[in-house]
Parts: sequence; C-alpha cells; structure tokens
Amino acid sequence: MAYRPLNSHEMKFKRRPLPTFRPKFADKVRWRMARDRNLLFLTIQDKYRVRDYAAKRSVKTAELLYVTQNPRTIPFKTLPDSYFIKGAHGWGWNILCLQGNFYYFKNGIEIVDIDGTLKDICADNKHQLTQDEVIALCTEWMSKKHRAKEWAYQHIEPNIIVEALLTPLNDTELKDYRMYTFHGVVRAINIGSARFRRDACNIFFDRDWNEFELTRYQEARPESTPSRPKRLDEMLAVAERLGAGLDFARIDLYDTTDGILLGEMTIYPEGGGINSPTICPAFNHWLGNQWKLGWRKSCEAFLLSLRKLRRRHKKKAA
Repeated sequence: MAYRPLNSHEMKFKRRPLPTFRPKFADKVRWRMARDRNLLFLTIQDKYRVRDYAAKRSVKTAELLYVTQNPRTIPFKTLPDSYFIKGAHGWGWNILCLQGNFYYFKNGIEIVDIDGTLKDICADNKHQLTQDEVIALCTEWMSKKHRAKEWAYQHIEPNIIVEALLTPLNDTELKDYRMYTFHGVVRAINIGSARFRRDACNIFFDRDWNEFELTRYQEARPESTPSRPKRLDEMLAVAERLGAGLDFARIDLYDTTDGILLGEMTIYPEGGGINSPTICPAFNHWLGNQWKLGWRKSCEAFLLSLRKLRRRHKKKAA
C-alpha cells in the first residue's frame, strides 16, 4: 500500500481549520516520512540499486568498482590509488581513499580547503584510517539502519559500494546540483559542495538560473554567485527523466569530465527539518506548492506539522 491516510479520529479538529492553510515543503516531506509507503522509494533511496534505475533511463553514475556485504572481501590490493567507499543504505557514510591513504570523509566539511580543494590531509592524522579501521567502520555500517523516522532506509538491503573518484569539469571543486523535481519538472536548483557545507552557504536558482531572492537568510550566500553551468539544459533533461512518475524527488547531479552523472536521489531532504530547505517562509511555501498532494494529503501534512510544533512548544515550556 503506497499511502496510509489518517483515520477518522486523527482527522478530528477541535476548531474549524483555516481555509487558507498552506503546508510548507518540509511539512510535506514529514508527511511522506510518516504516511507514504511507495515501494519504489526502496530502490531510488538505495545508493546501490538506484544505479540500475538510472541506467534504464540512460543516466550515468560513477563507475562501480566493487560491492559487498562483507567488508573483509574489499580487494584493496587491486583497486586504484584513489576512490570512495560508501555505505549504500545510509547518509554521510563515506570513506575517501586518496593515493592509497584512507580518510573518514563523512560529508567533507572538515577536510576541504577554502578554495574547495582537499586540504593537505596527508599531513594530518585526525581523519586518517588504517585498512583495518576501514573494515571495522564498514562492518559497523552494515549493522546499522539510518534514522528510524525515514521509512525507506529501514527496508534497504545493506551494502558497501566502492566508486571511482570523480573529476569536476572546468572547476577545482566538485559541486552537486540538487534538482528539486516535482511531477517530472525541475522547479528549483540548489548547489551543494563540501565547501558550501563547511561555510554554511545556501543559494537557490530557478530552472533558467535566476536566483531566488529570499526574504530571510540563516545561511550565508556564497561570496560570488555560481555561474550557470554550460550543460544546464542536459542536467534538466537528466533530472526530469529520473523524476518522471514521481510527485517529488531531489535529484543530485555532478558535472564531470565523464559527463553528467547521478550522485543520488533523495526523497526525504534534510529529514523534513523545520525551516528547511531555507528559513524563508515565502520560499518554503512556494516550494511546497509545487508538490501537488491533493487536499486531503495536504491537510494531513498540515496537521502533522501542527502536532510537531505543539510538541516543540511543550518541550520548551517544560
């Protein structure tokens, strides 16, 4: 069953709801986490199985060097000098092998320099791992499930994947272009990178690369506005092929020397955190309006949001 509605008890109101209620984008993400049981999510949220989903739609991914459920079988001796090891069933479970040395990369914010290039981590043992520690960390990942509130992760078969290192096209830093794709159409684009995450930068564009001017900012704008990618039209086409048939998915793409590659598909961006993906209410409402759930599901999303806010207020008052 793809969708479980609220029961009659859950739908009762103490007061008549405002007719102009407008769930924000994050409200609808949390509704999906709580209610939507689309089995396709188990494929597209899985960093291993999504590769086949992409290939069937003529979309490339990073070269897969190895996949295993037993980290002790990783063929370290025959792998290239540089690559990534990832837990396919979680988030931030990333190990970088660079010139034969292992580093716990996570989301990269601690080992990326101000210009977006990697720091001289070879001189810093803080993040360095031994081969035995890599195996131990991957073994730990195999026994974990990522965030119980995010339903799809609880049903993804654990795998460790090894992927080739990507080289950015005409840039020193590999950026991921996050395509917010609603009903098969890209409506907003956010740029992510280890440097942006480290510096808490955030910027959104429409599909024509016009910047959305937010009414409120929590994170900083980048010092310089990122230029329009030369292959933006190709990125849009790729994202829309991948997002066809889905009411929403955030599709993260890389512009590399090997072409436009899929990084991952995300169905629960930022875990539906309040004030995500920005703290600008106008933008968050507009983005939520692109996601057409219908009146009943939107009402459910609104009610779930009110309950979350009520719980927050109770905790603050306690």
